[in-house]
Amino acid sequence: MILLIFSLFNQHFDGKFLRGEIVRLADSSYYYDIKKYSFFILLPMDNSYFSCKEVITLKTNIETDTLSFHFVNLVCDSVKLENRNQHFSQENGYLKIQLDRSLMPNEEVDLIVYYHRESNTPNLGFYFYRKSGNTLHDIAYTSTEPYDSRYWFACFDEPWEKAERGVLFAITCPDSYFACANGLLDSIKENNNFKTYYWSHNYPISTYLIHFACSKYATFSHWYHHSPTDSFEIKYFIWPEDSSRAINSFRNVPSMIQFFSDTSLYGRFPFEKYGMDAVYPFMWGGMEHQTMTTIHRSWVTSGSEGGIAHELAHQWWGDMVTCFTFADIWLNEGFATYSDALYLGFANGINYFKNLMNQRAQYYFQEDAAYRRPLYNPPLEHLFDYGHTYCKGSWILHMLRYLMGDTSFTQRGIFFRGLRVYRDSFAYKNANTEDLKRILTRVSGLDLERFFDQWIYQAGYPNYTIYYSYRGNEVNITVSQNNGANAPETFVMPISFKFIFTNGETTITVINDTNPQNYTFSLEAQPINIFFDPENWLLKKFQLVSLAEEDYKKLKSFNNLSLFLSKEKISPEWEIYQLTGEKVKRNNLKKGIYFLKIKGMRNYKKIIIVN
Repeated sequence: MILLIFSLFNQHFDGKFLRGEIVRLADSSYYYDIKKYSFFILLPMDNSYFSCKEVITLKTNIETDTLSFHFVNLVCDSVKLENRNQHFSQENGYLKIQLDRSLMPNEEVDLIVYYHRESNTPNLGFYFYRKSGNTLHDIAYTSTEPYDSRYWFACFDEPWEKAERGVLFAITCPDSYFACANGLLDSIKENNNFKTYYWSHNYPISTYLIHFACSKYATFSHWYHHSPTDSFEIKYFIWPEDSSRAINSFRNVPSMIQFFSDTSLYGRFPFEKYGMDAVYPFMWGGMEHQTMTTIHRSWVTSGSEGGIAHELAHQWWGDMVTCFTFADIWLNEGFATYSDALYLGFANGINYFKNLMNQRAQYYFQEDAAYRRPLYNPPLEHLFDYGHTYCKGSWILHMLRYLMGDTSFTQRGIFFRGLRVYRDSFAYKNANTEDLKRILTRVSGLDLERFFDQWIYQAGYPNYTIYYSYRGNEVNITVSQNNGANAPETFVMPISFKFIFTNGETTITVINDTNPQNYTFSLEAQPINIFFDPENWLLKKFQLVSLAEEDYKKLKSFNNLSLFLSKEKISPEWEIYQLTGEKVKRNNLKKGIYFLKIKGMRNYKKIIIVN
């Protein structure tokens, strides 16, 4: 695969700024634009074989007589243009076509690829399972995120290359089976012992969101009503044995759509219909195929309110607005994860929401301890790390909401308005992290550069130690961050303290922008308790340490120490250590760099002895 800097094609990318990333291309230049994929599939359902006539509608960007597509583990039988056979070759995961004439710039053509999949091809991209055990019926389905579409059809397999006019399916299978796919079921035609199911979807779609499935499905529907005269179908495909449980497990889907479609949240559902097809075996819980989410059968038999809400939210965040490259996968998964938390909080109460966010913080902390990395641009094998991509991604949005002042749990303000502006700006297109930053900056008027740099492009999280002491009504606080290796020394954030009195409480918010940092608050009375980040807006670890006034003075003096000291100024209460950890007696000190610590206290400070 040849790598090419995206800026060569800025006429296609609308001038979006990508943060130093590269776009993987199928050939040495990006020279065509996919308009539509159409599939005419013969699916015998007795093994993993299928055959397909694929029509690729494309428009050229330059004059060319060659075309190249991702195409892996498939057998091309012929290629036609204008009913003429074209010369082709398969090599290194590509279908390369030598045309018998040149295509002119901006010329639109229908290229027809006839191909098949052998019955002994391993399951990848396309999956087939025979009836056995918990697989109650033969089943075939596609699931391809991130780069497995090429294993079942010829395509330009990048998320930013959306087929602008959508996708069409004509799936022919034995008449005891039901085939479902993206979009609307236009018609069913019978021919001897076979049926052909015609599905069409006319919205822009990325390759990994294109999907079909086939099994001995039963179906039922809900209808969602935008208004008394405006509605769309929610159609479910499940095995007949699971029908009664599906009715219970899916009962809240219309109310989920109502929640997300609220004009103060995400706005109108973005497509012509919604549906879910249940499959088994399945390596995931759910996959947000456009208009037709694929779910693990266990979500039918045992239920999964959070999972169903998560995949539904992807129809806005991931499907309508799709990450530009998988370097930005957190935009898809972080948005959907925060969305399912919002819905579950709506359904179960604010404490449920807070507890769920805390649980997800713990998943992130565990993952960070094993492998610390930035949220942005994960290695391919870590693309779907739950702690980072999903949990930290959702916390990024939670903290942005806090920064933008949208802190009411009963009303939605500027943060959600910013999300709707982001939605409208990139509806049915692709967006990256910089796009989100730019939109939220414009809507809020805040400078979000440092937040995005620290939380998304760098690794880690703040680990606070908060020392406090009382002197009558005066509270002295020192905030120290010990964030570990490969993380910012200081996460710059607004931080809040809630002080509890015998007859009331007060909350004070300050900016924490140095490390360590001292604060003094004059209060109405001496507090009986203190809470840090009381509403749980920050992804963090922390400990509160109460100090006697004299110990606090030592700490404050310690924090105000100059980096450069002479050994005559070293107090007897200070402990000096080599950088390797060995304690040093004061008489043995020489010029150099050391760690300094006050006896009885936890903090260390790096100092330089100058004489």
